[in-house]
Amino acid sequence: MTRRVMVDIETLGLEPGAAILSIGAVEFAMDRRRDTFYRTISRESNEGAGLTVDEETLEWWREQDESAQRTLHNGGDLEESMEAFAEWIDGADEVWANSPSFDCELLEAAGAAVDVQMPWEFYEERDFRTLKKLPVAVEVEHDGVKHNALDDALHQAKVAQQTLERLEAAAGTAPEAEQNGGENVE
Repeated sequence: MTRRVMVDIETLGLEPGAAILSIGAVEFAMDRRRDTFYRTISRESNEGAGLTVDEETLEWWREQDESAQRTLHNGGDLEESMEAFAEWIDGADEVWANSPSFDCELLEAAGAAVDVQMPWEFYEERDFRTLKKLPVAVEVEHDGVKHNALDDALHQAKVAQQTLERLEAAAGTAPEAEQNGGENVE
């Protein structure tokens, strides 16, 4: 079975090398969501590793809901968080993000800043931003706090899971179709 993981991060900038405030991830499969990962990282630890803070992004955070702003305060060590995340995600067949050119690149840059390599290859990255724009994509109400990395990853995984189920059913590759000689069951 394919091990799919949805990743979301909250940052203090938009370019690789920006401080990462939190990492949220969830493993998801066609039948259910599974294991989750969530860490918050202190601004001081990010800056100590040479990661930067964009003042416009910091101002944007100050304008967000109080629940979302909790990400700005406290948090753990960047190196420990990146090591734990790399260990948790290791072995994923697909790394989904909204979009990989943001989340994955910033995670790789943060990992490099503390000598932790992210354990995926570029060809394992999947783009949730594209998936959610397909005509068959489902719309699901967001549970939880927007701009909380774990809540956002859980929401994105739910949308991705249901949309992929629709695509696979339409293509005749859904598990039910496989059990019936490749024919869709209605």
